[in-house]
Amino acid sequence: MAYAPTQLGQDPQFEPFLYAPLGEDRRGSSVTVLSMLARLGVDPWSEASELSRLPVMAAQQRLEALMTRFHDVPTPVSDQSRIVSGLLALLPSRATTGSSPRDGTLAKLALRPQRSPFYWIIAAALFVGWIAMLAQGK
Repeated sequence: MAYAPTQLGQDPQFEPFLYAPLGEDRRGSSVTVLSMLARLGVDPWSEASELSRLPVMAAQQRLEALMTRFHDVPTPVSDQSRIVSGLLALLPSRATTGSSPRDGTLAKLALRPQRSPFYWIIAAALFVGWIAMLAQGK
């Protein structure tokens, strides 16, 4: 039988990476990689999958760029590379070719748009519900 990820494509092999703690935010809430990515508007499972397919250096730069954008948990710049390396080690399979993005490719990697049909389905359902409420109000 073929392996099938559970819960709407949320592959459990990425859980050690996604549930790794990053620290506490200003309100004292525990922040994980999953919550960091969600707060940044990035699909956590899609990002974990993409990071696991990238070469090590590209994945390192991409995750560092995401962490730089995240200000809820203060991370000393001197510790960032060490933290990112430890987090990437939690991914299920790491690419071994070491290539680094050049000429602004890093920004494109870290800020790529999410194309998940799940979000479009939710948005369409909300829109239809809103139209139905407007129609009932007349």
